Amino acid sequence: MSHIDLLKSHKLKATPQRLCILDTLQECGHATLEDIQKIISKKFPTLSLSTIYRNLNDMVSHEIVSEVKFANKKDYFELKKEKHVHLVCQQCGKIEDFKIRTDDLSKKIEELTGDKVLDDTLSFDVICKDCLSAK
Repeated sequence: MSHIDLLKSHKLKATPQRLCILDTLQECGHATLEDIQKIISKKFPTLSLSTIYRNLNDMVSHEIVSEVKFANKKDYFELKKEKHVHLVCQQCGKIEDFKIRTDDLSKKIEELTGDKVLDDTLSFDVICKDCLSAK
C-alpha cells in the first residue's frame, strides 16, 4: 500500500510533510525526532520541529507510526509493523528488528500477576555481529 493510500485509509490528509516523514521512516527504519528533522529539512527547510512532532503524534494515534521507547535513550519512531523486538547495539547504536512472538510471554505475565499487559514492546541490549567481527 502506498503512503498516500495508507494515510487516506486512516482518514488523514496525505500532505507533502506527512509523506516525507513516512518516506524518511521507511528509509531509516528507526529515527528520533531530531533525525527526522535533519533529513526533512533538506526538502522543507522551514518546517518546524513542533510541526513534525505534531504530525508524528497524529500518525501514532492513528496507528500508522509507532513510538519506541528505550531506557536511557531518546524516543524513536518507526512505521507500524507486525510485533517484533528490538536489538540495540551498545557499541554502534544500530537498532535492528527481530521478529519473534511475544504473545505467550504476555499471557503468562497476566496469568501470574493478574495484571493486564497493555504493551509488550521489548528490547535487548546487544553487541551486533558487525561490531563483534570488527574486534
